[in-house]
Amino acid sequence: MTDIIIIYQTDEQIEGLTVTPPQTDGTDFMRLCRCEELPENVTVLGTYDEVFADETKKAIYDRIYPPTYSYIAEDGETIEVKRPEKFGVFA
Repeated sequence: MTDIIIIYQTDEQIEGLTVTPPQTDGTDFMRLCRCEELPENVTVLGTYDEVFADETKKAIYDRIYPPTYSYIAEDGETIEVKRPEKFGVFA
């Protein structure tokens, strides 16, 4: 079985791969990929375990998929929400 890996790219377009919808910071993109061969325009960050164990890869991951986000509620209160650690899974 092919590993499920996290890929990072600067171009949203990607074809011919089984991938999740992209996570984005507005500039760069990150998605899960189940594939044996990768196109040339992506960087492999690795599996979740590999990303979470490497400070440099985790910094990229956190920049594109921040651990928390906030929004303003109807009453004007700022609400901070903690996201799940993993942004996607394959069934």
